[in-house]
Amino acid sequence: MQKSLFVFSALALVVFAAGLGVSSWVSPDTIIPLQQPTTTVTPDTPEMPPEESWIIIDLPADATQLEFGAEVYRLVCKACHGDKGQGLTDDWRAQWDPRDQNCWQSKCHARNHPPDGFYMPISPAVVGPPLKIFGTALDLYNYIHTRMPWHDPGSMTEKESWSVTAYILKINDVDPGSDLNAITAAQIRLRAEVAPPVDVQVEEPNRISPYWVVALIVVIALIFLGILALNRRSTD
Repeated sequence: MQKSLFVFSALALVVFAAGLGVSSWVSPDTIIPLQQPTTTVTPDTPEMPPEESWIIIDLPADATQLEFGAEVYRLVCKACHGDKGQGLTDDWRAQWDPRDQNCWQSKCHARNHPPDGFYMPISPAVVGPPLKIFGTALDLYNYIHTRMPWHDPGSMTEKESWSVTAYILKINDVDPGSDLNAITAAQIRLRAEVAPPVDVQVEEPNRISPYWVVALIVVIALIFLGILALNRRSTD
């Protein structure tokens, strides 16, 4: 009888050890990576306009890019975006003829504008925080070149768009360099770069694995069966 009890106990310990081997505890060193950022999909760039301009700029041939951009801004952008890039503020509109100060009045830039007019819902500032919606100066250029001016999007030449982009950078205290172009503009960041995600160690309380529970149940069952077998032998 003692031999049988020893056999059953040994078998129970073997099963228990096997169950413990396949069981797992959640380690406090478990690394749970943060979700990776998704890539923002940018729309396809519309067809570029021909290099023929409707903007008449009276500057010497050796004018710098910034000088050229300042003139483009004065002729094309200033009325809506302000003389200092502040946007269509009350102070800026107060400098106009009183008849022109309400840009959103009926039959001006409202929805019932005349056939040769255009609807203008808002004219934001181009200095300060609004500029930070663009990741780089190249993004700013692409927006200006394809979406501006509001009444005739995509009508400026590349030279005009690059020049006015350089000028807007300058009034935002960002150095555009002597020749802003696709290569240099891509290196000028307007918005703080988001820090890459890092792996964080998350400590969780130890939890009993279901495998461990199953192994324990098997051990108890074997011990119980062993006791029953011993009792039957003793009664026999």
